[in-house]
Amino acid sequence: MRRVLILVVVAAAAVAAVAAAFVLTRPDPSPMLQFDVTVPDDLRAVAVDAWDGFLGAHPARVDCIGPINMSAAWELDARAEYHPATATLVIRVPGTAPNLTNDLTHEFAHHVEFTCPEHEELRPAFLAAQGFPASAEWFTGDSWETTPSEHYAEATTEAVLGRRAHHGGILLSDGAVDAVRQWGSGS
Repeated sequence: MRRVLILVVVAAAAVAAVAAAFVLTRPDPSPMLQFDVTVPDDLRAVAVDAWDGFLGAHPARVDCIGPINMSAAWELDARAEYHPATATLVIRVPGTAPNLTNDLTHEFAHHVEFTCPEHEELRPAFLAAQGFPASAEWFTGDSWETTPSEHYAEATTEAVLGRRAHHGGILLSDGAVDAVRQWGSGS
């Protein structure tokens, strides 16, 4: 009987050790912002603040937002761009902190489009609120200003920051910004 008790205690200790090791070694479930060597420290600080603000506006979606890589470029045709195949955001430097934050937030929104399958749940309500036909293709438009995806990224910037730089000719409805805000918060 004593031998059985010892085996039970040893087995329980082994199970507890394995469970503790699993908890301590599993990857951090929160989304990560990763930098390459081109990103200077001052831009890293701006990017981390922008990322934290973005995630704070999306508490219901944090579990589906994948890691994002970031690099900086002194020469870039656009202010910033997102490459979904590598989950990489490239931002043109230098820039003011408010403009960089605006552009980062816009590109973080594009990142969500590609890493969060739940994003498709938002699209019908967003399209309707922004006045697009239900049949509108999300990533297609005659120009940047007529592409639903770009409207979404601008609406996200406004929802997260309470403002946006208003580059380009995109006019947002209050309903579109509210749809983004509600989807991000899960309400």
